[in-house]
Amino acid sequence: MAVLEIAVEIGTSYTSIFVSGNGIVLREPTVIAFLGEPKQKKIRAVGQAAYEMLGKTPEKTTVVCPVVDGFIADPEACSLLLREFIKRILPQSYIFFPKIKAVLGIPTGLTIEERRTYEDVLLSAYIKEITMVENIILSAIGIDLPVSTTCGGLVVNIGGGITEVAAMSLSGVVSGCGVTIGGNLMDKALIDFAAGKHNLKMGLNTARKVKTEIGTLYENDTAEMTVSGIDLQTKNIGTAKLKSSDVCSVLRPYYVRIRDAIESIIKMLPPEIASDVYKTGIYIVGGGANITGLEKFLSSELSLNAYVPEDPEYAAILGAGKLLSNRYLLDEILSQK
Repeated sequence: MAVLEIAVEIGTSYTSIFVSGNGIVLREPTVIAFLGEPKQKKIRAVGQAAYEMLGKTPEKTTVVCPVVDGFIADPEACSLLLREFIKRILPQSYIFFPKIKAVLGIPTGLTIEERRTYEDVLLSAYIKEITMVENIILSAIGIDLPVSTTCGGLVVNIGGGITEVAAMSLSGVVSGCGVTIGGNLMDKALIDFAAGKHNLKMGLNTARKVKTEIGTLYENDTAEMTVSGIDLQTKNIGTAKLKSSDVCSVLRPYYVRIRDAIESIIKMLPPEIASDVYKTGIYIVGGGANITGLEKFLSSELSLNAYVPEDPEYAAILGAGKLLSNRYLLDEILSQK
């Protein structure tokens, strides 16, 4: 039987798959759309196609986001979504369905029951062997931090539903935590802001576009963006001009809370590791790391160097992919469980 080795990250916003020898072959929104009664689970669309249906569906189409705040909330929908993604990435050269082995990225601090949920989702999506590793460790590996040394680094992963913070040493987590702050919460805050200040109800896709294009932590940024939506007074189509300075005022409190989480972890570190962190700095990954001004904000607030690598949203899946070809490091990490 042919064997296919893959790495999987099932995030609140995106699901990514890495295939050994091919790299990242899939990265699509963690969204699935069903046609008819929800109990029937007749799939209409998955990934990007389903995401584009958000807020636009007719009565008989239901769009589901199966991962909420970083954790699987709808295992059945998540399994069906992953099955469709697995079908997409299978090489056409396979005559028979291969035996699939996977390294799976998971949130920090899962209970035994929650880990079983992740395992069940993958098993029902044709994956036969599953090795689970915390996303925060994978993120460190993905940006080439020396996780197997005594100073593995302090990493902050700002995802769609959760932010994880952890300091690593000798292939394990010395101190870490997860807080339910992520891109999705910030999107909702932007929607509420537009409604409160401009009487404009804008959609989720529009909020994410605002965050991407003029989101900043610089209070004096002068960028602007015109958005459209529904005028809450007239119920007609309306527009509003959003300023970067206003977007900053909405998003900054969430990054302050992330700063507080980082501070709390640093205070819990043994003195020797804390000293190393202040020498090497901290590394911020995940989609939420893309906001303008983040490095300067955290460096100033924490009085240490902060770094955002190129394409920080890919850190965890790249780290999982690297473990596919580094069994020694994988065994070291698993020995710390």
